[in-house]
Amino acid sequence: MKSSIDSQALSMGFALLCVVSATMDMGCSTSDSRKSAATDGDSGTKCDGSCGGSGGAIEGGYGGSGGTGGKECSPKPIPDTVPLGWEEFPVMDCKYRIYVPSSREYLPPPLVWEPCSSKTGPLAFDCRQIKMDWPSTQPQPYSLGQTQFGYVGVDGKAVLQVHKVYEQSEPELSSGVMGMVADADGPVRQAFWRDYSAKEADFASSISFWPTSVAHEKSSWFMVEYADGQTRRLVSFVGDDASLCPRIMNDKLLSESLAGIVWVGSLYYAEAAFGQGWVRKWDGTDLGVAVPDTWAYSTPQWIGRNLLFALEANPSYRVKIWTEQNGTQTLVGHSDDDSVGWANPGSDGKDLVWIQGEGRKPDDEYFPTRWIMTSKFSTDPAEIKPKRLIPWPTRSIGAQTASPAVGCGYAAFQYDIGWPSSTEMGIIVVRLSDGQSWVLVSPSLVPRDSWTYPIAITCEEVFATYSAAHMYTIRRVRLDSLGPGTPPPK
Repeated sequence: MKSSIDSQALSMGFALLCVVSATMDMGCSTSDSRKSAATDGDSGTKCDGSCGGSGGAIEGGYGGSGGTGGKECSPKPIPDTVPLGWEEFPVMDCKYRIYVPSSREYLPPPLVWEPCSSKTGPLAFDCRQIKMDWPSTQPQPYSLGQTQFGYVGVDGKAVLQVHKVYEQSEPELSSGVMGMVADADGPVRQAFWRDYSAKEADFASSISFWPTSVAHEKSSWFMVEYADGQTRRLVSFVGDDASLCPRIMNDKLLSESLAGIVWVGSLYYAEAAFGQGWVRKWDGTDLGVAVPDTWAYSTPQWIGRNLLFALEANPSYRVKIWTEQNGTQTLVGHSDDDSVGWANPGSDGKDLVWIQGEGRKPDDEYFPTRWIMTSKFSTDPAEIKPKRLIPWPTRSIGAQTASPAVGCGYAAFQYDIGWPSSTEMGIIVVRLSDGQSWVLVSPSLVPRDSWTYPIAITCEEVFATYSAAHMYTIRRVRLDSLGPGTPPPK
């Protein structure tokens, strides 16, 4: 079994309980901007696939692992709280209402950035944060949900998947969600609105709407339905991260199958089901099991055509990789020597990083010696040439909340000293060429006011989430403003 601290790593991964397949960019049918996407006379909105729909193969090459199909929805006016020019995205038989822009002209405005706030005086580095320019009762600027994701595009710029939480106090406190994929310094690519009304009068349950992953110009989202405190149903929709109407590919009661996580890639996607991680092409071709036991492994990430992850089942820690040619194999780690462990990998396809633990005796819970390691990336284990960088301060070598962000010769790791009774936490940035490092230390832990996890790193900046009282924002810090840093030990 995984140790308690390694189970913490699942908080953004398998514990999300989402099942995702694939989609293509299918334009929403548009009529009046205040009407839903598909109508049939006076019968009301129909979840018939014109903007959303059921699973299965799609003309044009995308496929999926099923769905319940479309059903008629009772007529319902679009509330005034829905953005102008948006229409209904049929999902969950329209029991709950999700809305999307009817055309790209109605996408939300770009993200706005402002100087980072600080409770301890001026910051010593160049820092900006997302400005909360939407209604909320939360303290500025903390009004994002817990899960945010990002990647660096081929142009070297960051793309972010964000989860804005809107709140209104009248007539009673209620919240809405604006999910979007946006260039950090450019237009919004994709957006969804879950309206303030999250309950139906004739159905005593509620929903949550969350991002799942974004990478390689693909994105995935999911909705979870709750009833009587229990998870009842999951609906997932994914596709191009510029699609206004991704097709619904999974709609399942939890009694039908075990639900899991999806990781999107450019050529493949991975879907967790029945405790295993399955790899499929976007046309639905099944390529078999890549991750044999999802609960024993770190959250996988697509590195081009390759799926990178780690076995993190105490006492065994090994870095793994899946390729279509060779299936799953150990990339870093050897034999069955559990006195050494290799875990928490990350890569941008050029450089590979991981955490290596050493010197553990059979009765030890943790590795007494731990290092951040690097090598040039390869899918061939024989080509991995490990190089020590700096000591790793966290007791566990397993992934924390998120995998490290790697890019442009740098890597950024989340660290947490002393978990669960944390004494220090933050972000470590390390230069891979020489081990020079910088630490973004959280100013306080009670109330929780801290750096949480990195989501992307470019040649100029590191992007990371920052929390206060369980709400979040995204911050970006210029690498050249961090000062000389700390050299690696001799």
